[in-house]
Amino acid sequence: MERPTLEAMLAAAAGIDQNGADYTVAEGYRLSVYVGEPGQAMEVSEVLSLGLREAFCEVTSGEHSAVYFVEYRSLHGLSIRPPSGGGARRAGFS
Repeated sequence: MERPTLEAMLAAAAGIDQNGADYTVAEGYRLSVYVGEPGQAMEVSEVLSLGLREAFCEVTSGEHSAVYFVEYRSLHGLSIRPPSGGGARRAGFS
């Protein structure tokens, strides 16, 4: 993926706050990015922030307090999950 594509995806996603070239995930939201070759992508979960640099993306994950430095061409997608329903109950579940 190219940087403008990633920027457009982040702009379209709910729960993402932008400050210049840095993006942070709002509290309660869960962001994952997918890195690697098509068909063999690795999920980087619990992403806290993304820093879009000139030649790479800096991905900070809360999982193991890890920071990944990834070339844009290695990024394949992202997913964002909104906060859970705030304790709303559904039939059949307690």
